[in-house]
Amino acid sequence: MSRWHIRPRPLPRESITSWLIRIAEAKGTKHHSLMKELVPGLEFWTRDSDLVAPPELIEALAVKTGVPLERARCTALSAYEGVLAECISGANQSFMVVPLGVRHRIRKAHGQAFCPQCLAEETAYLPLTWRLRLFPTCTRHGTILMDACLDCGAPYQPHRGGMRLCDRCALDLTTLEARTADPNVLTLQAHNELVLDGCAVAWPYLNGTHPIAFFAMELALFRAIVSRGWGSRVRDALQPSIGTLEFEYRAKTPSIRAMTTISAHNAMRGVERLLRGWPFGLVGLCGEARAWASWIVPEETGVQTPFALRDALDTYLRPGSSNAR
Repeated sequence: MSRWHIRPRPLPRESITSWLIRIAEAKGTKHHSLMKELVPGLEFWTRDSDLVAPPELIEALAVKTGVPLERARCTALSAYEGVLAECISGANQSFMVVPLGVRHRIRKAHGQAFCPQCLAEETAYLPLTWRLRLFPTCTRHGTILMDACLDCGAPYQPHRGGMRLCDRCALDLTTLEARTADPNVLTLQAHNELVLDGCAVAWPYLNGTHPIAFFAMELALFRAIVSRGWGSRVRDALQPSIGTLEFEYRAKTPSIRAMTTISAHNAMRGVERLLRGWPFGLVGLCGEARAWASWIVPEETGVQTPFALRDALDTYLRPGSSNAR
């Protein structure tokens, strides 16, 4: 298999779908024709390919572009296994990944976020982090990511309409104005991006925590904040310090998987507040909310709580604990 004459290399944190879209545009060929050349018969655009990119495709891309195989592998979400979560796959998709809802090459869900300012740059591309629940901002431009066309509400589908246009109404997405992100959320996400890149966890009082445990803690706190029922008490306790948290969903039944990027950003405001001065930012606020450990981490089959979070909950928020006052 010979190398291509035109062979764009993957950009920092770029997803495999973004990389393939850029290659097709540079070569002046259709996306489906490009896939036939790489791996004949592979159904790529009919599934969440960032999540389930097959090894044979990544290997073919590495050969055709001259990119080292390990670098090519970093364009798929599986590259974050052992860091973001133990397993990231289509068979066991975690709450960490925002679903696309792919059906017959059409995306029904709003799982691919974008930054209008990034798309307006000379080389537009999509980082893998824009598929992740805990990463709702663009740290380069300090804005909240967008996940739909503001004119028609369609999900962002760059493989159909190109990087910069809505495939349904042809709106130029670079003309949209994204909301400014909370500085504290940007600080937490910038830290988290470095952890995904291989740096150690350096969050105050949680230095050296294993990355999987650290991200699992964030997700547990995220779920506690957005949960219905008892979660309202946690939000009420957060209100004096960060204001009212409001959530919107793109489905009739509210769920984390259907949250908008703005709602995810609001939830991360609460997560960042609870992580401050660990564990007393969490303990103090839960004391005000009169929330016990089971409210923060409900007992769920197959769900393991990181030790750092479980230890804080057992020490301070279990009924009968000498510190639970």
